[in-house]
Amino acid sequence: MKKILKTTLLIIGILYCTHTTAQQLHHLQTYELIERQYIDPAHAATFATLQVQDFQGRIKPIGTLALELLRKIYKKSTFRYTDHNGEQQHLSPTQVFIGMQYKPDSWQLIECIKIEKNALAQLSEHIQVNTKGYSNFAQFFDFQGNYKLRAYVSKAYETAPGKRTTLDKDILKIDERINILLALFNKQFLKCFPLENAPNQKWYAPEDVDATFQGEARTFFQKIIPTYFSQLDTAIQTRDWDIPNQTLALLHNFQKKHGSQLIRSDQKVALELWFHKATLFFKCLIGYSIFGTLLLINCFIHLFSNRKKTTKRLLRINILLIAILFIIHGIGIGIRWYISGHAPWSNGYEASVFISWIGILAGLIFCKKNAFPLAAATILAMCLLGIAHGSLMNPEITNLVPVLKSHWLLIHVAVITSSYGFLAIGSFLAIITLLLMSVHVVYHQQNTQQTIEQLTKINQMTTIIGLYMLTIGTFLGGVWANESWGRYWGWDPKETWALISIIIYAFVVHLRIMSPKNHIYSYNICSLFALGSLIMTFFGVNYYLSGLHSYAKGDAFPIPMWIYIAIPLLIIISILPFVLRKTVISKVI
Repeated sequence: MKKILKTTLLIIGILYCTHTTAQQLHHLQTYELIERQYIDPAHAATFATLQVQDFQGRIKPIGTLALELLRKIYKKSTFRYTDHNGEQQHLSPTQVFIGMQYKPDSWQLIECIKIEKNALAQLSEHIQVNTKGYSNFAQFFDFQGNYKLRAYVSKAYETAPGKRTTLDKDILKIDERINILLALFNKQFLKCFPLENAPNQKWYAPEDVDATFQGEARTFFQKIIPTYFSQLDTAIQTRDWDIPNQTLALLHNFQKKHGSQLIRSDQKVALELWFHKATLFFKCLIGYSIFGTLLLINCFIHLFSNRKKTTKRLLRINILLIAILFIIHGIGIGIRWYISGHAPWSNGYEASVFISWIGILAGLIFCKKNAFPLAAATILAMCLLGIAHGSLMNPEITNLVPVLKSHWLLIHVAVITSSYGFLAIGSFLAIITLLLMSVHVVYHQQNTQQTIEQLTKINQMTTIIGLYMLTIGTFLGGVWANESWGRYWGWDPKETWALISIIIYAFVVHLRIMSPKNHIYSYNICSLFALGSLIMTFFGVNYYLSGLHSYAKGDAFPIPMWIYIAIPLLIIISILPFVLRKTVISKVI
């Protein structure tokens, strides 16, 4: 309630100061509101290289912060609008970031707040939403400054996280966007002023009243941003950006002089900005989807075709293209490692990206005699990267939490997540093998039977490697737990499910010994559904259970709809060879 009251008071202040201007701007179109505070793209690119401290204490380029904030508010990486000629234009995140602090009165009226579909019906009587699902800041307040969502937000916060409805969660997301915009309008995100010997190495925003700068530094701190914004007025009219550029140079030098303890090199800043712009992992997702699908099709064609030389040549080209993507994928992981300063598998997003890369590595290792393992690996990578770039995971680069600041992050987590890649490949190979078994029952061919046996052996090898790594990684985790929490094992949900996964996969590996004569069918079924234990260990524990390893702390995320489709489909695939075999035998009899 204190947070809501504070927000309301700040809103009243903003609306009171800008009420007259806002009345004059209400008749303007979106492109006219943008034109009155349009920032030159080259100048915005220079502004993006300035460094800022986020609320978690990480020093990053303003361009990175601007991108993260725009994604949260607008749910896209660029702001799109229609100009006076009816043509589509866009603003970079930094152009939006500057504009929101330079002309907040314009951005109160620009429709930039994403409204979830589930909340539209409930909120439509309070706010206006355009056909694309966006509303503006001013819509959420009446003329007295009362927050229209106050009752909804209070109800959501009073409800236990595990009992919140979809509407409650959507309301909290919208409320977060409102608060981000409010902080932007008040320049609270512009924490770009380092203070030597400051407590906790804190950087300050222009409106921070607790900043204790002295002498020339105090004058610079108080005057530079108001001076800069006044210079923007002239630059927008004259289109001469030299003076604002010079002011940015002064601010850049101030950061180097007073923030030498934390400031990052110009090369690292430039690399981080390029990395976000390049979107390497998303491009790998597209590439794996295309070339992985083609490879899977080519594998089936090669298996049943009489033109082996031609199909083999196509397979080699396909494998080469995936290998190139694998290298790009690895370079992306290395760049993220360099930028963040720690091993890039410290959260769900990074772990998904890394597991997908390990999966492709496993596929390349085992594709010498048969390309199906690599096809399975690309499907795995496509699924994991797709989940990573969905709404469940946050791609933001963050500082490590204290418990993860250990060399065991590099060892334990790398071994555990690598094991997931090898084990998951086995499950995807099992799907392909079961499909081939169904085909073999109908079209009995020697090549098909040989491929089934070969894929089963590869499945066994990847599973054994993955099981070894999972077991070793779990023991290493116990050593880390003893260093961090004073005990080797505490039956935390993550520890418990890691043990369950070890037991399940140990059973799968020994199935060929338990049933040596006819184990191929039963082995592939068990290998397929053993993946459920990994999904629970990685996703279920992290996002649905409360524990020391959880990202969501019990705040359950809605189960994706594809789960309800995938499970029945996998059951059908698993029983199809048995049903077809029984049908064929009955016909023969």
